[in-house]
Amino acid sequence: MDKKIIENLLAAMPQGKIGVIGDFCTDVYWDIQPEKGEVSLETGLTTIPVTAARYSPGGAGNIVANLRGLQVTKIPCAGALGSDPFGLWMRDVLIGNTPEYSAALLMIDRPDYHTPVYCKPLLNSVEQPRIDLGDTPLTDAEADCVLDELEKILPQLKVLIVNGQLTCGIHHGEQFRERFAGIVKKFAPQIKFVFDGRDFLDSYPKATLKINASAASVLAFGKSGFAPEKSGRAILERTGDELVITDGENGCYVFESGGTTYIPAIRYDGPVDTVGAGDSFTAGFAYGLAAGASMVDAAAFGTCCSAVTIRKLNQTGTPSAAEIMEILL
Repeated sequence: MDKKIIENLLAAMPQGKIGVIGDFCTDVYWDIQPEKGEVSLETGLTTIPVTAARYSPGGAGNIVANLRGLQVTKIPCAGALGSDPFGLWMRDVLIGNTPEYSAALLMIDRPDYHTPVYCKPLLNSVEQPRIDLGDTPLTDAEADCVLDELEKILPQLKVLIVNGQLTCGIHHGEQFRERFAGIVKKFAPQIKFVFDGRDFLDSYPKATLKINASAASVLAFGKSGFAPEKSGRAILERTGDELVITDGENGCYVFESGGTTYIPAIRYDGPVDTVGAGDSFTAGFAYGLAAGASMVDAAAFGTCCSAVTIRKLNQTGTPSAAEIMEILL
């Protein structure tokens, strides 16, 4: 990594130029100690005591948290939250001191809709099977409200991060995808759309895909197992749209019309936790693009961000400028 390029990007600070649309979730970490359980008088079952609880934004919310870790504080957002306690908490965390963006986060007030939540019990610091909440998609009318608000904030942006966390999330409805594809086509000459998704990956021509090696293989050839270099070239030839493929500890690949660039991962031999690393890469990549960096330099910056996050265990970590510079020493 070119340390000077990274320093210049950290100094650029593209405030208000990066927006986020996607699935806003909550990550919950519970430290459990079953040995402290007691038999419930009502059910006769042994309780599982939670001795500590931590909450953090997940999905699109974690991308916002990563940008804030890089000191970007003005981040227009578009999405939906439930009117449940997790949704109210998330709204407060995401909006905070920026109420001018509050209208873009639609509160869904119907009994069958719940803010997506990933509850992660930890036993002796080892994650146990998750307990997930929230798998109800938006109605077409609700999705239209989200896109109405998005169109209000687009003119001020250089980059829009498009998060797709859930199969039944914001991208689930065909009407949403069709309208959003039209928005991408309309604004693509002025705005870089970075699509970090798991489903519907071919729905938005003109967007820049950021996907992992397995998803790229499936998108290109219908099955996993193909090398990212081959998958990326196949996708680029078919769509004509530039993309980035991440491959974990093997680094990442940038595919542009002028060729392919490989960026190695930053070596680290200690224990790692990859939760949130993809979001960190996406946030850093979008930050770099908004600051005027090339695709390659932006991807290198994203690599630095994810290299920090994997070192933060049992949490949805985010990088800071100081932490990024520390790993480059």
